[in-house]
Amino acid sequence: SQTCTSLVDQTSLAVRDVTDAMAEAEDAYHIKLEAHTLLANRAADQSEKIEEQFRTNGKAALKIGQQLEMAEAKKRQCDTASLLIRQWWMMENLAEQEELSGEALQVNEEVRGAIPSSSCRMDPLFTRPENSLEAARALKALRTVVKSRGNSASGALLDPASRHRFDVTSRLIQRTSAALEARLIESFSEIYAAGGTYDFSSPEAATRAGKLNWIELWNLAMALSHFDGGRGLHKRYVQMVVTARFPELFQKGAQYDRGAGDDADSDEDSDNEQLDMDSMRQKLSNLFHRVCEVCTAEFHLIANVFSSPSTLGKGGDATFELTSLSDAIPFQVARALLQRVISDPHDGLQARINDLLDSIDRRGDFDAGTKKLDTFVVIHEKAAGLFTMLKESAQTMLIPTGKSGRSGDRSSEEYQAVSDENARAVASLIQFLTTQEMSLSSSHRRGYLNLELRLLHHECCYCLDRTGAKLVLQKDTARHNTALAHVGGPATYAAPVMPLDKQHLKKVGFAGLLNGPLKQSVLRQPLMHATDSLARARLMFGARQGGFGDTDATARVITGIFSQMCTFYGSSFLFPIIEVMGLLLDTNPPSAPPNLPFDENSPAPDLGVDGSFWVGIERIHSAAKSFDRELWAEQRAGSERVWEALVATGSHTNLTLAKDQRMSFFQELEERGETAILRALDTISTHIQWVLVAGGESMMKNRVLRDKTGGPYAVPAGSSLENANSPAVKSLTFCLRAQFVHIQAALTPQSLSAFWTALSMRLYDILGTRLLQHYYISMVGAVKLSRDVEALRSVAMLAGTDHQHWDMLRELLTVYMTPPNALKTILVGPEGDPNSGKGLFGQAGKVQALVFMSRRIDYRVKVNNVFQKSTWVVELLEDLGVPDPTDGAVNIALYSAQSLRNRRLKLS
Repeated sequence: SQTCTSLVDQTSLAVRDVTDAMAEAEDAYHIKLEAHTLLANRAADQSEKIEEQFRTNGKAALKIGQQLEMAEAKKRQCDTASLLIRQWWMMENLAEQEELSGEALQVNEEVRGAIPSSSCRMDPLFTRPENSLEAARALKALRTVVKSRGNSASGALLDPASRHRFDVTSRLIQRTSAALEARLIESFSEIYAAGGTYDFSSPEAATRAGKLNWIELWNLAMALSHFDGGRGLHKRYVQMVVTARFPELFQKGAQYDRGAGDDADSDEDSDNEQLDMDSMRQKLSNLFHRVCEVCTAEFHLIANVFSSPSTLGKGGDATFELTSLSDAIPFQVARALLQRVISDPHDGLQARINDLLDSIDRRGDFDAGTKKLDTFVVIHEKAAGLFTMLKESAQTMLIPTGKSGRSGDRSSEEYQAVSDENARAVASLIQFLTTQEMSLSSSHRRGYLNLELRLLHHECCYCLDRTGAKLVLQKDTARHNTALAHVGGPATYAAPVMPLDKQHLKKVGFAGLLNGPLKQSVLRQPLMHATDSLARARLMFGARQGGFGDTDATARVITGIFSQMCTFYGSSFLFPIIEVMGLLLDTNPPSAPPNLPFDENSPAPDLGVDGSFWVGIERIHSAAKSFDRELWAEQRAGSERVWEALVATGSHTNLTLAKDQRMSFFQELEERGETAILRALDTISTHIQWVLVAGGESMMKNRVLRDKTGGPYAVPAGSSLENANSPAVKSLTFCLRAQFVHIQAALTPQSLSAFWTALSMRLYDILGTRLLQHYYISMVGAVKLSRDVEALRSVAMLAGTDHQHWDMLRELLTVYMTPPNALKTILVGPEGDPNSGKGLFGQAGKVQALVFMSRRIDYRVKVNNVFQKSTWVVELLEDLGVPDPTDGAVNIALYSAQSLRNRRLKLS
């Protein structure tokens, strides 16, 4: 349509106009871009020309600068040489005038200022204090010339007259140097002695009232550094610090806290005073705190006074160019101070500690030794803290942190970046402190270790002596303690073995043992002393955090103490007691038979083993467990006992040695305990036989059956059984049950089971032997015997597990209760076959069954005063087809409980 055509035309015109406008703008941009390109190229060309000119002129300027520096250096050398020559001529002139006039030059007086300056003949350079640094530098240079006389270059040019002038001049130079050094040291001493608060925050603070003028001290130290590196000043400074800051070091004995105005007591009065550990600890704490406090403060002073400037003054001023003073000087001064304070043989810290220990030794009593041990521990504890703080101070305080404002002063960044030389000096000082600590500790450790071992042995022996027991000093019984090799030196104490006197122990008996050495408190006291010794040993030898510690020495000392305690607690204490307890048991029963039955309303007879024996065994067992629990304490974290201490040291050798000592102690104690208990078993066994044989058979001595004595079980037919058991068995079970109560309380379940099983077998053997050798059993007596066996079996089964021999005996007793016509069934079973494995032949064996059957009272009959086998016996043996084992000698040992047990184990 016409409208659309009109809109298209308008749009086409608008697009054409915009295109033309963009083309015009693009042309204008290209024109401007070409103009800027021309301008940039022109600027680049100009820059290259300027850079080329700079390179050409810069090389020339650098050459000029180097030539100027060389010229300046030569000029300085010339000026220095010119100044040195003028000074030498000046000194030579003074020396010639002194020689010609014959009047000695008053060098000391003029240098010290005792003579007015208008009357001085020497140059003001040496007489005025403000020129001290320049004078020191000049004298150092002159002394260098004097020292160089010996080289060939200079010596060849000197004729005799020149040599004479040179010698005279050199002597004057030496006199002047000595006088100037003395004046400077005296000035330093006066300023330091005047005192004042140390304030290193700024140079202005040093000049305030009440402050130490350390800036002036620094200037004097700089001047004195030209005299043998300042060694004279260092010695004087150390002496001033010690005399002014540590008056305690010059007070003999332990009187550290008394003032100068107090009346000092004599050594004898001091020895007679009661040594108060709290007071002594406080005095030592004060002394060590004083040393740490003063040394820390003096480290600040040393760092600021004896330090050297690192750079020259502004503008090339060489006033402070002190090449002789290095960064290691403060550390050398600090080392000298520490060595004087700690190690001086007369007035050092070590000397005062030795005086304190000597004052304790002069007391001479036993309590003094204990107090000396505590003193060793206190000294070690305080010294450890002191050296730790000194090391920290040496590391952090010998690098000055304050802004002094002096010419050539270091920046704070330079102070943080310590030079290699400074680092080596710090390491050397730390090593020196470590060496001093080790020296102090080593000397005290040697004395402590000998005293600790000696007093531990004395304390343990004294515990026994107080009970009235006697100790025997055996010859050549001192055991060399290999665990302490190289710990306490060649004089390490070896405790002698002093066992209890066995003869005296026998005299006091069980009652004396229980109320004496085996008293609970007596058994515990040596362990308490040992734990105290272990605690002190850990403090004296143990490695501590932040300090040094000798773990090998710690392990050896802990092992040595434990070894000594094993020797004492075993060889000297428990072993003799347990041996005597066994010897006190009389295995021989009384000769007179017992009066049976025993009164059960009264205490049961002890069968030769007093109840006190078992109480003693129980106490020894408890003591052994306490010994292991209190000293060894394996796998008990935090116990700090022997096992944990040795594991912490990592010493496998000493841990193995201690384990061997422990094993040897318990093994020997167990062997001796078994010997005593076996003796008790033998004693009970003999008394069992005494009751059964002497007692039981004596009641039947007037009873005769068929013209022969048949024993307590040869009861005639028709007799009544009034009592359930025979008097002997009834009395014996009464005694055994009473004895069981004591044994059960004394032994462990395992030991009780083994002991009671052995007793059960002994009881079976005694009864079986009597049955097979001396007793005849009737059918009525068999009932009584069965009751007695049941009673004995019930007692035997109070403890233990292996009692099958009693069951076998119960089965064998049926041969006495069965009529002859029924014995075949009992012996071989209902089939009647001897080889069927049934009946008593199968259970007990053919021989044993027949041997027991032979003890029937009707087994043999008397015919024409001759005993012959009964007819039923002959017929029974023929029917069974077996021989009679009693026709020959019968080995009773084959039918013991042990033989039955072995046979049963073999079959199984």
